[in-house]
Amino acid sequence: MNTLMKIAAATIALAATPALAAQALTDGKTASVSYADLDLSGKAGQDIFDRRIESAIEQVCGRIQNRPSLDANVRDCQRETMEAAKPSRDLAIANFSATRLAGSEARVIRFAVR
Repeated sequence: MNTLMKIAAATIALAATPALAAQALTDGKTASVSYADLDLSGKAGQDIFDRRIESAIEQVCGRIQNRPSLDANVRDCQRETMEAAKPSRDLAIANFSATRLAGSEARVIRFAVR
């Protein structure tokens, strides 16, 4: 099967099943969120960090679009990915003082989309 036929077949299959479409969009994706410019020792910096994490998750899982069959999958993806990111987020906050002395490249969390 040539490449164009494969793409067409995949497009039709994904259009027919929103659940598979949502899964296909997120399989194997990861997100990175930098906190190099934030002070995580206070609530203000932590709140900005949380918003960055939420934004990264929305970029890889998608946005709610008032389509019940697709939105359920998007919500599941967002919830599961937030759960996957939480340990890294908590560790970044807990170790903020120690990483403050490290270079800014050490001040990034990475997580996989579920």
